[in-house]
Amino acid sequence: MRRRSSITTLEKSGSKAERPLLAFRSMDSNLKRWLPVGGVFLGYVLLSSGALLYWYHPVYLTQWQEGEVWTYRDLFAPFEYRVFRGTQEGQAWDSLGPSLTLIFERDTSVKQRVIQRLNEVSPRFSPSLRSEVARLLRYAYRFGYVDVPVAGKQGQAILREGPHTEEVLPLDALVDNQRLERWISETVSENRQDSIRWVVQAFLQPDCRYDPNAVHELLQATAKQASPYSTTVHKGELIVRRGQLISPEVAQKLRSLSLAYGSLHPLRSRLLSFLGLVGLVGLLTFIALQYLYVAKRFQPEEVRPVLLLLSVFLVTIVGASLFVHFAQRWTETTQYPLYHLFPVALAPIMVAIFFDDRVGFISAITLGAQVSLVMEEPVEFFFVHGLSSMLVVFRLRVLQRRSHFLYALGTLALGYWITFLGYHLFRTGSFETISWAGLPLLLVNVLLCLMGYPLVYVLERLFRMSSDVTFLELLDLRHPLLRQLAEKAPGTYQHSLAVAELAEVAAQRIGAHSLKARVMGLFHDIGKLENPSYFIENISAISQGGVSNPHYYLSPRESASIIRRHVEYGVELAKKYNLPPEVLGGIQTHHGTTWIQYFWERQKREAPQEAPLVEEEFRYPGPLPATKEEAILMLADSLEASTRALPDPTPENLRAHVRRLIQQRIAEGQLDRAPLTFEQVRQLEEVFYENLLNQRHTRIPYPEPALFQKSV
Repeated sequence: MRRRSSITTLEKSGSKAERPLLAFRSMDSNLKRWLPVGGVFLGYVLLSSGALLYWYHPVYLTQWQEGEVWTYRDLFAPFEYRVFRGTQEGQAWDSLGPSLTLIFERDTSVKQRVIQRLNEVSPRFSPSLRSEVARLLRYAYRFGYVDVPVAGKQGQAILREGPHTEEVLPLDALVDNQRLERWISETVSENRQDSIRWVVQAFLQPDCRYDPNAVHELLQATAKQASPYSTTVHKGELIVRRGQLISPEVAQKLRSLSLAYGSLHPLRSRLLSFLGLVGLVGLLTFIALQYLYVAKRFQPEEVRPVLLLLSVFLVTIVGASLFVHFAQRWTETTQYPLYHLFPVALAPIMVAIFFDDRVGFISAITLGAQVSLVMEEPVEFFFVHGLSSMLVVFRLRVLQRRSHFLYALGTLALGYWITFLGYHLFRTGSFETISWAGLPLLLVNVLLCLMGYPLVYVLERLFRMSSDVTFLELLDLRHPLLRQLAEKAPGTYQHSLAVAELAEVAAQRIGAHSLKARVMGLFHDIGKLENPSYFIENISAISQGGVSNPHYYLSPRESASIIRRHVEYGVELAKKYNLPPEVLGGIQTHHGTTWIQYFWERQKREAPQEAPLVEEEFRYPGPLPATKEEAILMLADSLEASTRALPDPTPENLRAHVRRLIQQRIAEGQLDRAPLTFEQVRQLEEVFYENLLNQRHTRIPYPEPALFQKSV
């Protein structure tokens, strides 16, 4: 519940001249709070986009052989291009024909820079070495030192200097690295060859740079005029079907497609692709993070949940990219749709276990869309795996037994099969065309998702976050802390069991995490183990053995200090026994900042003339409850304890007491940080009344047994 302050920020801020400065400082402060999360978000977007792009390229353009079977999916032309005979470049440079024309851009300043750099170090060379270096320069730059291999190729080279100057030379007049190495081996004495090679590596630079775009334009013009076999492949036209033999004609279409890809400014194209991916991945991830913060009400400083979520996302995306990269090679020996093997549903399952089904649902959508970008059939993959992942997370809404995890995987298998068959029937309208091999692959996918259960333990340790699996383990009443509580503080133990029961049913009623609320109720008072005899629920049990109330011998300040101390000691025990942060939060907030009313009133009565009382000595340290579960625990704890003191617990008195205590906590501001609505408060009032009424039920008094005397 949140209350509006009667004094606004502007009224506190002073003069109008100060308001822009204060607003700027406030904005700057908020920005700093979000910086860690923003850094994690940006790092994830860049890394995941890089991973998606690094392996996302048409490997099928190079990984094939003429005369073999095409093992990839049906290939359609992504754009319109011309088919040329015997022309390849870029990724297939070594397959260029033996006779061709290449175009280079010559930069005469390169030679001058190389000579200048050599002049700076040549005084340290011996005279004979300087002579060899001079011969090397004359040989390398006589006609041109090129940056691509030309040895063994016949044809001519066009050297361009600026837009108007050209020189035509035979290719064998140019020098490349291979010819330079042969020249060194044949003309330089053996004792100086290493020195000359060092000079080549350290100083020499090509002055002629290959221009693939100009060559492609020349080849297009030449082929259009001279080749009777050139054709045009239109966008969307089928090039080759899966399982088809790669004929010479198909091979030439593939070579030409590879050539066309190489002429489309690869660096600029990759950069634009990367920027596009950054936009898509960034938007999808922002949606998931926004929902995470809204649904779970995390603070900007809480980076750990974001780290967990985005780490799961990143591992999934990198794994998907690697899987696709290697699966394209495996398809050479199988016709199965191997992309159905990748268990993308594992990530939403992990997210749902650590957060809730709502965050898991959003993760299934956003992550499924990102992974689909690199899959062979992206639309089919998203429908089958994305929709099935959305379905399985709802089965994880309640995970209170290990069998629930198996039931969820059964739901995943059912979702896989329904979406797989539905998608293919919609696309083809026939059972005969369905690739039935996909169904067993999806079953293997479900088995791979079994890794999720042990992975929960690993993620808990890595990110120090708790899941439902941890809370299930903490329900065991044989936990060392609960056993100590039962032995040393039996009254507190019974109180904790009752509070846990109340908190669980209340959480179920308003849609909070009931399992977490129950565990928080079990452990919220473990701090009373330090001084169990000083708490009223244990005093009655102890006093039966002849021990009076120890508070009679203490001042109100001392008593209040002991009572307050159970929160601090409970936190210490929780940390010592590695209890989850949620349980620790319940221990800290189950009293909020409420008064230790009894000893406060007693102090005022017994010592009215003393120095002014310090309120903090008679208040719990807080903080206030900030989650639904913490708010429920505070109310359940107060109501369970206070209703035991009702002199006449009739249904009417009990209902009035429940309403009065809840309204009192609201009026005190104890629920200001809790994300509760008025409707949920009303529901809590009703469920507490119902369950407390059952706990405080009355019985009909039994009559005294009649005394029978044995007649004589």
